Amino acid sequence: MISKTSLSNGVKNYLKNNIKKNEKILLLISCGLDSTVLYDLIIKSKYFLSKNIYYLIFDHQRRLEGKYEIKQFVKFYNLSKNNLIVKKLPLKYEIAGFQEKARWSRYKYLYSFSKKKNIKNIFIAHHLDDLNETFFMRKIQQSGTIGLSKIFLKNYDDLKIHRPLNSYYKKQIANYAKREKLIWFEDRSNLELDYTRNKIRNFICSNELILKINRQRLLFSNITNIQSIHPNFFKKKQDKIFEIDIQKFNNLTENLKFLVLQAFYYEYRYLFKKQIRDKNIRNFIKILRTNFRNGKERSIFSGKLGVFNKKICINLT
Repeated sequence: MISKTSLSNGVKNYLKNNIKKNEKILLLISCGLDSTVLYDLIIKSKYFLSKNIYYLIFDHQRRLEGKYEIKQFVKFYNLSKNNLIVKKLPLKYEIAGFQEKARWSRYKYLYSFSKKKNIKNIFIAHHLDDLNETFFMRKIQQSGTIGLSKIFLKNYDDLKIHRPLNSYYKKQIANYAKREKLIWFEDRSNLELDYTRNKIRNFICSNELILKINRQRLLFSNITNIQSIHPNFFKKKQDKIFEIDIQKFNNLTENLKFLVLQAFYYEYRYLFKKQIRDKNIRNFIKILRTNFRNGKERSIFSGKLGVFNKKICINLT
């Protein structure tokens, strides 16, 4: 839904309804427009104690000017050195798959950092354009119903991911930044057409197409019953270990089995380095028809099936 509420009031309402004042938060900052606006809105809301706001900046070491921009940003906004960490990502610069590798490297680090500081809430500056771009990208990649209905992670294990700007378009965010005279840095790599997302961003430029994509995304986002169907068949027993009610699962139709497995893998996709394919799901369904009680493990996508405490379980390795 496109928000008609002002950014400042929208973020204040979001904070009030989704998080307690005395909690710690981790704010991801790129020094770009979106995260600068989110930073400004959170600070001006005066909702959190300053000591409870932590800042994490990733240096991908891809642009020579990146290091300079980070230093200037930290200096201009006077970010507390006690609550700030700048993390260099030791990624080799390869166009193919770079953005995906960088994404999972960021999630892995923010998880370990949050655990260390006892932080449960992560704030990311994704907005409505990001949602629509990701939806469109998945659609052209022929993603299934679950993939189109669950665009962004709301949780990363036991961390809660907050996106207070995801009801606002980039234009609304830019207007706020100009009005408040904020300082930010544009990443020139966002304009390079070597990456699929940048090509899509360049393609989705007409208001008519943007509104059409947003309407389609909203239709899929309302499929909440299918999104949450998997706990009826996969019960978490330990970290990464889930007991499968195999008899109940095998009584489903083939289409429902497919949707249940899609929902399960999308719920825990932060654990995987690559996306599950349709053939992986079909293979999983086929294996679940066999007998596991001989104790022999069977390999499936990103894990193994076998008997654990006399129960048939999947271990996501």
